[in-house]
Amino acid sequence: MFYLNIKAQVHLDNSVFAVVKFSYNEPGEMLVTGGICGTGFLINDSTVLLANHILNRSNFIPNPGYKFVQFWLLKRGTKLIIPLSADYLQSMEDIESTVVRLPEIVKCDLLISQDKAKPDEVVQSFGHLNSMPVTDAHWENDTLVIDGYNLEKSKSDASGRIVEIRNISINATDVKLTDVKVIQPSFKGNRGMSGGPLISNQKVIGMMSFGFPADLEIKDTVFAIAIDQIITRLK
Repeated sequence: MFYLNIKAQVHLDNSVFAVVKFSYNEPGEMLVTGGICGTGFLINDSTVLLANHILNRSNFIPNPGYKFVQFWLLKRGTKLIIPLSADYLQSMEDIESTVVRLPEIVKCDLLISQDKAKPDEVVQSFGHLNSMPVTDAHWENDTLVIDGYNLEKSKSDASGRIVEIRNISINATDVKLTDVKVIQPSFKGNRGMSGGPLISNQKVIGMMSFGFPADLEIKDTVFAIAIDQIITRLK
C-alpha cells in the first residue's frame, strides 16, 4: 500500500473539495436531502475541475420531488465554504469535465504532471463518499448557509498502481466519450470519488470519472480521464 507523506497530504487536502448538493421544498424548512455528490480539485488559483456528470448547468436541478437546490464546494484542508452558481460552470462534455470559475482566489498547491503516465506507476486518488456530510447550517431569508462542516468521515481515498492506459469510447446515460485517453488504476471506487485527482509522484495525472458496474455504488473497475487531454481541451 502506498501513502503520501504528511507534507504532501496537507498540500493535497488544501486543493481538494467535496461537491455538496442539498434539495428542499421551502426556504426555512429543516428537512433537506442530498449530500456529497462528488469531488473537485484546483488546477489554478481561481479554477476547480470536476466530472461533468456530477455537476453541469443542465443538472443544476433539485432531486425528484423537491423544488429548490443549492450546491457548495467544501475544502478538505483549511475550512473554506464556496456557494456555487450555475453561472460559474463551463461544461466540456466531450472529455467529461466541468470547469468551475471561482468567485474568489484560492491558493492552488497542486501541480499538473507534464510527464506521460506509464503502466505500473504508483497512484493515489483523493475523493469522498456519496453521503451526507457533517454540517452546521442556518437559513438567511431564502438561502441555506453552511456555517461549518467536518469531512473526516466522508473521505474515500484509494491507492494502487496503473493497470492500463488506453483510449476509450463509451455511450452511457451520464458519460459519453469518443476515443478519449483514460487511465485505469488497480483500486476500486465509489460514486463520490468522481471528479477527484489521480496523483502520481505528487502531481495530477488524471481526473477520476466513471466505473463499472455502472449501476452499483461500489465500482470494481474505475477510470480517470488523462489530465493532458483535459488541459489540451482547456487551451
